[in-house]
Amino acid sequence: MPIGPDGVPTFDTLEPSPLSNSEIKAGIISYNYTLDHQGFAAGVSCSYGPVCNVAVTALVPNSSVAVEYNASCASLGGTEISVDATPLRSVNSNNSLVYWPCQSASNETEAPSYSIYLCGRNFYKGPFGNITCTVSPQTAIFPVKFQSTSSIFSAREARAFSPIAVSTIINDSLVGLGGVIAEGQNFQANLVAESVITFAVKSFNLPPYEPSPDFLRLFERMIQGILEYEVRPVDDLHFIYLLIVVP
Repeated sequence: MPIGPDGVPTFDTLEPSPLSNSEIKAGIISYNYTLDHQGFAAGVSCSYGPVCNVAVTALVPNSSVAVEYNASCASLGGTEISVDATPLRSVNSNNSLVYWPCQSASNETEAPSYSIYLCGRNFYKGPFGNITCTVSPQTAIFPVKFQSTSSIFSAREARAFSPIAVSTIINDSLVGLGGVIAEGQNFQANLVAESVITFAVKSFNLPPYEPSPDFLRLFERMIQGILEYEVRPVDDLHFIYLLIVVP
């Protein structure tokens, strides 16, 4: 969804060009131009773990109606992704899924990675148990060219790797993913977890409540898809161009 003349008007934040004048544009036989676009992709890999790294407590003492949950990122070798690490909250259920993200310890030579901790509780212990997913963001600059004779945009290979335009966009996306999982919890089931189980049963003929590597692959694709979907126009200068990684 490129910006610029003949691009998406809503995202056109470039300075006015001669092509903005209809009389000038009418006298031009053909033209082309190239813009640099920020590219983003989220590499996700998941594995089963022996213990649940997310602490779950009753929201109201001596009550089993609602719970809150979080994890100590420092004790797991990372840091919180936001200054206000408020625990997530949801109703309690026999089928519940809890979630917490952490950022890895960063250094000057590598972009930070992120860890997502998922725990299936009660009936979800069978298929999910304790899952840890590593998110490795990838960013690059892609030249995007427009040719008026064909009226199409074309993207070439990445020209250079660069820091992402907005430093908090990945952290914000991980917070948003936590909101999706928490808000998807009701007294009967978790809608995110049920989506994974339903797809596994219908598409892979898996038993619904037994662990399988296919559950891990499905969580990888779901997390990747949600994070990349959440990345949107985020400031007046950059538009994040989604790159969907196909297995």
